[in-house]
Amino acid sequence: MQKKFEKDTDGVLLICSKKGLKKYFSKNTFNYNYPDGILPLINKGSVIALTTESSEDIKGELIDLSMNEYKGYKLYGEQNFFIEEEDEIYVLSHSEFTQICSNHHGDIDAFNFWDKKIVVDNLRSGWATAFIYCKMRSDSMYLRTIIQFIYTKERFPYPEISSIPRF
Repeated sequence: MQKKFEKDTDGVLLICSKKGLKKYFSKNTFNYNYPDGILPLINKGSVIALTTESSEDIKGELIDLSMNEYKGYKLYGEQNFFIEEEDEIYVLSHSEFTQICSNHHGDIDAFNFWDKKIVVDNLRSGWATAFIYCKMRSDSMYLRTIIQFIYTKERFPYPEISSIPRF
């Protein structure tokens, strides 16, 4: 898998499991408090979130390849991520995420995207560890990020997180 994207994040970039969001919000209401409303989804493995206050415009890639060809990126963190059978991963801005979760109870299919839809499908199901790499280039207004998925047999025993990395 290799999916390049460009996104205006509205301050937060979210990588979301379509099935994970729908399942979570079928039983829970949306919490508008940031980051408190997102942390339970991260700790369940349904969402990867990056606070992008330093740059709202991001160029990035989702990969399950080696990082050997990518120079100058710094590892900022890692998170567990769960991909269900026949799931899709969406790259969302904070405002898209809020609309989907608040107004549509996590149902991505019910949302009419303002910008282009960034989706990855035909994924291997199960647990993955998502490694988050970033770099900021002085000659560009874009923050660059790579989110690398390394598939695992079971959830890695990371402790629950209480904050979202800032770039």
